[in-house]
Amino acid sequence: MSISPDVSTTKKAARRVAYVAIAAALLGLPSIAAAQWYNHGGGGDETFSVVTTVETPTKSTLNGFDISYTDPSLGEYFLSDSTDKAILAINVFTKTPTLLGATAGFTGAPATCGVPHACNGPDGNFTVHDRNGPQIWAGNGNSDVIVLSYPSGDLVKDISTATPGLATTYYRADEGCWDPDDHLALVANDSAVPAPYINFIRTDNYQIVKQIVFDGGSGTSTLGGISIGHGPNATNGIEQCKWNAREHAFYLNVPEVNGSGSDTADGNVVVINPHSLTIVQTFDIPVAECAGPQGMAIGPAPQILLGCNAKGPPNNTGPQNAAIMDEENGHLIQVLDNQGGNDEVWFDPNDGHYSLAEGSHATTDYLGIVDSQPISVDQQIAIAPAPATGSGPHSVAEDAIFNEIYLPIEASVEAGASAQQQICPTAGVGCVAIFKSNRPEQHFVYRGH
Repeated sequence: MSISPDVSTTKKAARRVAYVAIAAALLGLPSIAAAQWYNHGGGGDETFSVVTTVETPTKSTLNGFDISYTDPSLGEYFLSDSTDKAILAINVFTKTPTLLGATAGFTGAPATCGVPHACNGPDGNFTVHDRNGPQIWAGNGNSDVIVLSYPSGDLVKDISTATPGLATTYYRADEGCWDPDDHLALVANDSAVPAPYINFIRTDNYQIVKQIVFDGGSGTSTLGGISIGHGPNATNGIEQCKWNAREHAFYLNVPEVNGSGSDTADGNVVVINPHSLTIVQTFDIPVAECAGPQGMAIGPAPQILLGCNAKGPPNNTGPQNAAIMDEENGHLIQVLDNQGGNDEVWFDPNDGHYSLAEGSHATTDYLGIVDSQPISVDQQIAIAPAPATGSGPHSVAEDAIFNEIYLPIEASVEAGASAQQQICPTAGVGCVAIFKSNRPEQHFVYRGH
């Protein structure tokens, strides 16, 4: 199904003005990071459904992709598209797709690799607005971070995160996040052997200033002129991070600590000070309530949504939940029953909804939609039966002005779905499905605190 939105040119222009104004407030002024945007009209829960779909410009099968990201100041959605070895950009106004960085050296999705998906690229992506202008940063399968200029997509910098002596096998650079106040990016090498590690990279000069190895060690050392610290013993990789401007700190998911590598032990959320570049708090995440915390989304204070990937005890046969954590003390404010199987999750500060890519759900692959105030599950939209062929819908992002949810769907997932569940318009071709609520457009008001 491919449905084009009916929006007049005049209305589009008016919405663009509002979009840019609110985006400037959301992204351009760190001092209002604790602010919240609330829907000032309507009532009751929204119902989200597909309003349009977008295929890649090459109409590729789209059978390999990773993280999604939306940037309201640019009016763009970005998907790490390993099928096309590029960043798929979709303009939120026109829904026009563009492939960026196709000549930048992304590794794509190799047929063989020592660890599944660990040689793919691009992987995690995020945008940076620093003195060098707007840029897209993306992890790559050869342990490099690729920096692209926006809107040209030209290669600006290829940053190697492989420090000799830090690992025996490096694999990919994966997910990351950006601290605009301190000109720092955090990028994780989640599959390195013998232990995963994170990199702190200056976004103004592209220099790696510190690395932290998650091996359970202590103390500091120096390799190749770079300071090396230590974190908890991560036995199943490292996952999504977020810059939390309210706390002026990085928050990072560690799915399992001191376990067997199957998310059967507690995970951690670590809090990292951007000045000392050290872990200042470690929050234990009970495996019985949130097994394998992977996705992370900063909600209204003090909420942080944890997208939990695995089933709980005993031995991955228990409940498959998500959870909302208190950013101050790590306590779980609420467990979201049956909302697990997540990789990426997102929060829309405009309409107050979380979206959860439940692509590893035990029974059916879902898009989950959760209200933040009060915390309640609105919907679970079935995408395909589980286990789906290939990777289920594990990537999601929201446009915070039009309140649209972007969910990429692999061609192989579509092939395994029922006729009623199939969303992409062309057989054998994946797409990005765009969901929107049934509630008419509202005016929004800002409330700082």
